[in-house]
Amino acid sequence: MDPKKLISRELAVKFRGQISERIISEMVDNFFRHGNTFLLVELINLRKEVESLREELRQRKNKRDSLGPLLIP
Repeated sequence: MDPKKLISRELAVKFRGQISERIISEMVDNFFRHGNTFLLVELINLRKEVESLREELRQRKNKRDSLGPLLIP
């Protein structure tokens, strides 16, 4: 069996309902086409996403901390 199809099928089973099969197939194709460059770009995107989530958590914590004295007598 074609390695691309095998990997796509395994990932589709693992991420069923979270990521569409079309997107998985495109990502596997890009990986086979571009290899390390594709992985580097994905890593950069993940780092950006993690940083934005951290910032969101910081903002929520700061908001919660600033409202604490107002809510607790």
